[in-house]
Amino acid sequence: VHGGSELLPAMDKELREMALEAMIEQGVDVRLNTRLKEVGQDYVTVGVKGSDDAETIPSGLTVWAAGNAPVPFVQELLSQLPEDAAGSAGRINVDRWLRCPTPTPETFGSILALGDAACLEAEHMYGPAEPLPQTAQVAGQQGSFAARMLNRGYDLSKQGPPLLPEPDQSVDPFSLLRVWLVARGLEEAPEFSFLSLGLLAYIGSGKALNQVELGDVPIFNYAGRVAFALWRTVYLTKQAATRNQALILWDWLRTEAFGRDFTRL
Repeated sequence: VHGGSELLPAMDKELREMALEAMIEQGVDVRLNTRLKEVGQDYVTVGVKGSDDAETIPSGLTVWAAGNAPVPFVQELLSQLPEDAAGSAGRINVDRWLRCPTPTPETFGSILALGDAACLEAEHMYGPAEPLPQTAQVAGQQGSFAARMLNRGYDLSKQGPPLLPEPDQSVDPFSLLRVWLVARGLEEAPEFSFLSLGLLAYIGSGKALNQVELGDVPIFNYAGRVAFALWRTVYLTKQAATRNQALILWDWLRTEAFGRDFTRL
């Protein structure tokens, strides 16, 4: 059940069509432009978006894997922030340095929001500005950006671009870090800029879709088992610990040899 007119709208048209074809080939009944209205013990009720008509579908097991809602912490935080902090889909509006509006000027810069909790609009060559997607790629780059600002000691409490603090008794004007930043012209913190490296999607049956790009520059698209191999490679290299990589590799090999273990589902 999908509320949009196409699957994977962020991907190129040819990949969106491949995703739909792959689902149908696997026996999946795909309902586009459809909303879920009710979930019962042995049925679900769906309806075409914008229509009052409803259809009841008998079901033995219902799995809901759609929609993003803010966690209670974000909702509680928004209730204590000014009205202009509320962004789309329950997210927190932030500026180009990931700072959100605060109740008083004295507390400005004390809260950074990033990842799924942050709403930051970005312009691109294909249309008007829109909020960055809630993906791990965006969250990872924002996390690295926030860490750099904090490690470099920028003063985040002033409106406008964060600046290096003025030298005084607590700030060594000749520290190696400060000299390095000044030499690079980084007395003022640069804005956050998201660099899209592409999109990956697993579509079942050992197949995937890959849309590789560098920013707004497309590089190549792959679909099928070659794309699945790339998807798995990226998934594996993103693991932070070697132990996790070894466990995941073992799980994949065991599944290939003996099938997936359903005993604990």
